[in-house]
Amino acid sequence: MLTPANSFDTLITPPSLVHISHSTPKPTAMPIEMDLLSPAESPPPVVPKLLREASDITWLESLESKKGQVVLVRRRGLFRLLHQQQFKNSLLASVGYLELANAADFAANVWNEIPVPRFAAVLMGIGGTLALGMVWINVKLLRAERDHLERLRQYNNKNAELARLIDSRLGVGLREIGTEVIDRILMDVLMGFGSLLVGVGTLMAIGGANPHVFKASNLLSGYIGNGLAAVFGVVNAIWSGYLFHRFYVHDAATFAREPNDDIRRRLHTRLRRFQWHAGINGINGLVAGAASMVTAERWWGYVVLIPCIISLILCNYFWRKKLGYDRPLLGDTSPRDVQVTPLIEDLQYAIAMQRALADPEYSLPQAIVQYDSLDSILRFIVRENMLEPYCESLARDRSTGHLLAAFPSLNTSPDQIIISLDTLFRLPASHLKLILEHAKQFLRTTGVHIFTHRERYLLELLGYAVCRDHKNATITTQDNTIEQA
Repeated sequence: MLTPANSFDTLITPPSLVHISHSTPKPTAMPIEMDLLSPAESPPPVVPKLLREASDITWLESLESKKGQVVLVRRRGLFRLLHQQQFKNSLLASVGYLELANAADFAANVWNEIPVPRFAAVLMGIGGTLALGMVWINVKLLRAERDHLERLRQYNNKNAELARLIDSRLGVGLREIGTEVIDRILMDVLMGFGSLLVGVGTLMAIGGANPHVFKASNLLSGYIGNGLAAVFGVVNAIWSGYLFHRFYVHDAATFAREPNDDIRRRLHTRLRRFQWHAGINGINGLVAGAASMVTAERWWGYVVLIPCIISLILCNYFWRKKLGYDRPLLGDTSPRDVQVTPLIEDLQYAIAMQRALADPEYSLPQAIVQYDSLDSILRFIVRENMLEPYCESLARDRSTGHLLAAFPSLNTSPDQIIISLDTLFRLPASHLKLILEHAKQFLRTTGVHIFTHRERYLLELLGYAVCRDHKNATITTQDNTIEQA
């Protein structure tokens, strides 16, 4: 059991500054230099976790006992994951156009002519369905992880280091669940269903000569259909306001307590991006909701909707490219097996790995991965929890997709195959050469994105941890002041 310590020292204490050489090391040598800081700043510090990984050969043996495997199922001739095991950035590009679908009633409300808003049904039927399916999986996985974390929290209640780290995961998990439920499910349901009602009401305008049909058309394409967008706008504004305040507090605490200039800069940038997105998204929802209600009787409501539609699309694009992330979930780990790794080390490790994989001028120590060895690359992929996205990449890539037919299928389910280190190494030599080239490309592309996403998640964890430490320190100081008085 780990010795309890101050959470600030445990979670975010930076390592001592020791420079790493540029020379290419032997497996037991020091790792090469990783450009963690910009050229204008001081030389990069050693990444303690990278040092340990490069010098510790026992992890290679421990992999033999790991049950790292992924099950793929054949559906309509294509292999897909049987069960998603990772939290994924669920915001699809199509949901950004739901506000545009809500504006499909323009002709019915203004000119009452014959409109054909087919794209509204397409967006809801395809984009909305896919988004909802992915979101439900995300929420289910996040809830399962949260339940597991709460059990770990109870078991390790006396371990101050681990308890505080689990609290940080729980805190960020609450934001993740809130985002999935409010910004995904609620938006897809209210906006999507509203778009459907607007489309039905607009089609009914074809028979507008009938006074009953005309009234029903105006209600569906006007107040009822657009009212759902207004309801979402209010709820979204409340949630966005909470997020804006949350990240403002985290940012203030970072400047007060985080001593590492590079980490402070990265964390400040990410928190400000969250604030920017929450602020614009909240205001946009309120204005769009109000404008939607105005469109029921006034044409100029559509003029107000135009910048809202553009803003929503840009906000969704910004989230997908700069804020959202995929990450592995904490599985059913035994409470006895949980180990504490300082967040600052994990963060610096993720930064170092993404830069080393992306920059051809740098290479990782051979003790970590050897690029000319399929065995080394595959073990590295499994060790870094990248087997699931790697298998997805194998299935999607046209150059390797046909190789999946060589994997053994389950006796009970012939359409299902298992991919693991063992099954990969049993493939014919001609297949292994192709898989080696694909694995190299995977590390240079998808691998970089995976560590980039890992950095985003760790930065948010760190921000939450710093904020809790700052709040606890402030309360302690106030209590001591009161006692002295």
